[in-house]
Amino acid sequence: MSLYVIAGFIELATDYDRLEEYRRIAAFNRKCGVNVREISPKEVLDLFPLCRVDDLLAGFYVPDDGRVNPVDVTMSLARGAKMRGVTIIEGCAVKGVNEVVVNGQRRVCGVVTADDQVIHADKVVNCTGMWARQVGEQNGVAIPNQAAEHYYLITDDMAGIDPSWPVIEDPSSHTYIRPEGGGLMLGLFEPLAAAWNTKRIPHDFSFGEISPDWDRMSPFVEKAMNRVPATLTTGESFPQP
Repeated sequence: MSLYVIAGFIELATDYDRLEEYRRIAAFNRKCGVNVREISPKEVLDLFPLCRVDDLLAGFYVPDDGRVNPVDVTMSLARGAKMRGVTIIEGCAVKGVNEVVVNGQRRVCGVVTADDQVIHADKVVNCTGMWARQVGEQNGVAIPNQAAEHYYLITDDMAGIDPSWPVIEDPSSHTYIRPEGGGLMLGLFEPLAAAWNTKRIPHDFSFGEISPDWDRMSPFVEKAMNRVPATLTTGESFPQP
């Protein structure tokens, strides 16, 4: 099974300002070697037959864009790293980063694990996601990183869904839409995201769930679903963000 599914990607332009912006971006991307072209609303409908297109001016289509399964990609990268001699230690929390001062300059010299083991290193990469700010704070490094709530909706199975349909992104509706299983996924990216746990992210929160804020999100959900009107009459689950 391939890690990468070529499905394509379409950015929707619903007003003339976005149309001009996307034309400029498309021109730059083509110069960089990205195969992107402007398509008509009719062509958008041909590629994604459930998409509402009556208010569209154009779409910007990248046919060779695609999707990946993040778990499979992670496992693949880990396997490749191990083949090159990397040691991967799982289930091991970081307690702190050791440092020394050389010629007046601070330099890292290792990582201390939760069980007080020291891993010596000349370089330490802080790639701890939403915990990155807290890890940096331990050593007085300010990292402008804040976790935010993110919501997505997955519909029940819908007739006529083709998993090869492209991903649709519609900034005017603050949504991205793609096939998921036998239905669709509608992801939301509201203009003002809600920060989550601004003081401290719990150490044991990796795949946890939080209660959805319906009062805040309902207007965005309705607008996103209007981009694919068939979702308005289809059952759905609203996963915890």
